[in-house]
Amino acid sequence: MKNSKKLCFLTLFAVFCAIILSCGSSGGGKAKADTGPGTPTLATGEWMVYNDVESDGGSSTVSIKSAEEIIDGKKVMVHHVTGNVTTKFKYGFAGWGLNADEATTNLYKTAKSFSFWILGDGQRYTIKFKTSNVKDYAYFEYSFNTEKGVPLLIEVPVKFFMQPSWGDSTIMKQSLVTGIEWQTHEVWRKDPNKNPFDIKMWDFTVYN
Repeated sequence: MKNSKKLCFLTLFAVFCAIILSCGSSGGGKAKADTGPGTPTLATGEWMVYNDVESDGGSSTVSIKSAEEIIDGKKVMVHHVTGNVTTKFKYGFAGWGLNADEATTNLYKTAKSFSFWILGDGQRYTIKFKTSNVKDYAYFEYSFNTEKGVPLLIEVPVKFFMQPSWGDSTIMKQSLVTGIEWQTHEVWRKDPNKNPFDIKMWDFTVYN
């Protein structure tokens, strides 16, 4: 009788182990596609820069140069942005953005998230999701830090975008998107040694 019980226990244990191994080999029964952020598409359009000179009477400077570079064995288009943010003007700022083509703009309207690589200078920046229903420039944004000389992959789910506290609160409507821009400003650069900025960015990607 004891041998019969022992055999039954061993049989049940073997079946249990087989089930565990089966689940492990198939990802626990969860499809691989369920864990991803969506379908990636490289954003396309014309890159541009902007600052506080024309609209606000500041003296910040910014320029951008785009050229192909080899990174991790892959040829990519790198956008090198340099400039100087004034701290003499209270709201000094400078930034860059993508004048997206129609196809990319349409992707913005249903995007789940965005990502990009950045080689920074140790300073703080923000990415802005601009929509036409925001009338006071308080666009939805997501701020991030960089590490000097260290490439970082920045991933931004759409739900991470928030309006700054100084603006009139409104609802984020993706369908009214007018563009995506990056910016740095004097609030983060009270030390004159932090006025200059120098970053490289590549592989700006939209996930749908």
